[in-house]
Amino acid sequence: MTGVSREPTARTTVPAVEILDCTLRDGSYSVDFTFTEDTIRSVLAGLEQSGIGLVELGHGLGLNAGEALSQPCLVADDRCFEIAARTLHRTAWGMFCIPGLAEPEHLTRAAAAGMGFVRVGVDITDVCPAEHFVALARQLGLRTFVNLMKTNVLDADGVVAAVRRCAGFGADAVYLVDSVGGYLPHEVGELFRRVGAEVAVPLGFHGHDNLGLANANALAAATAGARFVDATLDGIGRGAGNTVTESFAAILTRHQDSGGYDYRALARLSETVVRPLPRLHDDRTFQVLGGLTQTHSSFFPLITRCAEAAGVDVFELMTAVARVERVRPTETLVKEIAAGLRL
Repeated sequence: MTGVSREPTARTTVPAVEILDCTLRDGSYSVDFTFTEDTIRSVLAGLEQSGIGLVELGHGLGLNAGEALSQPCLVADDRCFEIAARTLHRTAWGMFCIPGLAEPEHLTRAAAAGMGFVRVGVDITDVCPAEHFVALARQLGLRTFVNLMKTNVLDADGVVAAVRRCAGFGADAVYLVDSVGGYLPHEVGELFRRVGAEVAVPLGFHGHDNLGLANANALAAATAGARFVDATLDGIGRGAGNTVTESFAAILTRHQDSGGYDYRALARLSETVVRPLPRLHDDRTFQVLGGLTQTHSSFFPLITRCAEAAGVDVFELMTAVARVERVRPTETLVKEIAAGLRL
């Protein structure tokens, strides 16, 4: 009997990609900043045992954010430092850092406590505040990333220019951040190929799952040359959540000769430690429309309040505001647009 000849299954080539797990940072929004010490230890230990080499923890908005915003985490920054330093032996731990919420002394204190990397977060429309913190971080011997929040508000030329400036500051890598979960995979691939062709600095991707595409977008970024991809266990994170650590580790295993991650152990960690945690309600209508209109979830309360006061549909108002200002809409602007809708 003649055997049936079959063509080999096509595989997408994915260069070496490193997962940076930010369950304990981005995920803190989802649990209202109430990760316990036991949860932090369990997640850190499990991630290290599963082969994750970079782990971020602390307040969702980074160093000193809880104190600066009077919205502290259950476990304060200094205690997070201690837990991470005692729990991790091979995996590097880091914190987020937004200039203005964090001051140089907070970065210095974290470095002294054993922090291995820092991620300086700035809106892509104003990268200047990152310069001093990148310089200081490098002086402190930290691996230094810049996260360009709200990357989606600029076209490719604007993104290239912003990445080039951050590379000039001395960043070891620059992240493109889909803060609103609004990119489509082909858009991500095209953007990473364009930026990678014009700026030599390694790139990272941080995605949100508003349209259910966080994993697909992460794969598109990796296929197009991203060196780092953010992910969280069970996809836990602000708003609609993030790329899923255990799933993306499995995806890398399929698309690379060796992903280097124990995706089964990661899945068990997700199932037993993260999934049972009580979480804040996620309004899917808001999240989906936020992704579609590219409106950041931090502006949902303002838009809702103004819509109710003006007696207009909140989703019509969100769409109208997004046409005018997606980076930082003011209350005055939102009220003006709401009044126009009422006419």
